[in-house]
Amino acid sequence: MPIGRLSTGMAKTSAKMELKTDRKSASKLPSKGATTRTLILETALRLFNQENASDVSTNQIAAEAGISPGNLYYYFRNKEEIIRALFPAIRDGIAKPLTYPKDAPISAERMAADYVSAIEVLWRYRFFFADLIGLGQRDPDLAQMIQALQDDTVATMGEMYTDIASQGDMTQVDKKTNDLLALNSFLVWFSWVSFMDRVSDPRKKREERLADGALACLAIIDPYLKPSYRTAVHEALNDLMYQRRK
Repeated sequence: MPIGRLSTGMAKTSAKMELKTDRKSASKLPSKGATTRTLILETALRLFNQENASDVSTNQIAAEAGISPGNLYYYFRNKEEIIRALFPAIRDGIAKPLTYPKDAPISAERMAADYVSAIEVLWRYRFFFADLIGLGQRDPDLAQMIQALQDDTVATMGEMYTDIASQGDMTQVDKKTNDLLALNSFLVWFSWVSFMDRVSDPRKKREERLADGALACLAIIDPYLKPSYRTAVHEALNDLMYQRRK
């Protein structure tokens, strides 16, 4: 099942499982091991984003985290394991903005907010999206994860466009055209942060650049959106970015 489509039944099951969690256990402070593991991942992410992941060593990560190399190796045998450990957050961060309940329409406000949210995830893990091919070549296991992420994201975006058309806010197109719209949106979406990272002073006016990324993605389907819905999406996007700049 595509990552962006979670059934109501699955959601309810997940909620019940969470409620059954021992409240005392949930309230405890994280163990030292969990804290150290999180420290390693956060430090590695920061260094990977500052430099190319291929240029960062495990010794450098350990030194920056203030731990010994041996302590790092207790949790991760190599850098590839660290990157693979970061992957679930990347996958879930992409999936969440594309997860819409099947029994409710996709509002213009939700669509605008989630476009920006997904781009922020791409920015947070920009090292990953700037070197997808290289990372996959260096780690065959990660390559399979990346391929699944790409396939699922394209499929999910295609479903989203189909649903928007079904609710009457987008022109109905044939399957091939819908698939191409999803693919083109995916290509623009996943390359936007890489573009941001290459331009001079990428952190300057970051919110405007995020808005531009969302607009670049929306431009793919803008001609197919019904005028009133398209206007509402763009107005919601403008309002969202204005609030963030305040």
